Amino acid sequence: MSIGAVRSRPASVGKRWTVTKRSHQADHLDPLIREALSWILHLKSNEATLADAEQLIDWRARSPAHESAFRDAVKCWRAIGHALASSRPVEAARRRRSPKSKSRA
Repeated sequence: MSIGAVRSRPASVGKRWTVTKRSHQADHLDPLIREALSWILHLKSNEATLADAEQLIDWRARSPAHESAFRDAVKCWRAIGHALASSRPVEAARRRRSPKSKSRA
């Protein structure tokens, strides 16, 4: 059974599923991990300033838990962030292809 889905009947009886809305999934994250991920997203947004970098250094120095959360967030970014970032140009290229260009080919 997948996350967010609840079986209302056994599979052998009509295979009926009730799907629940996935909301507030981020609320289940540790607050420090969530904050560390927001730091990474801000730094990657190309809007971060030198003052932001200094604030991040201070945030990481607050406790070993802050530093650990930041390192975990970096691991997460490396695992999925690059895949998300590299998928954007492909999506944009798909949007640029209009039905007219497909009919000419």
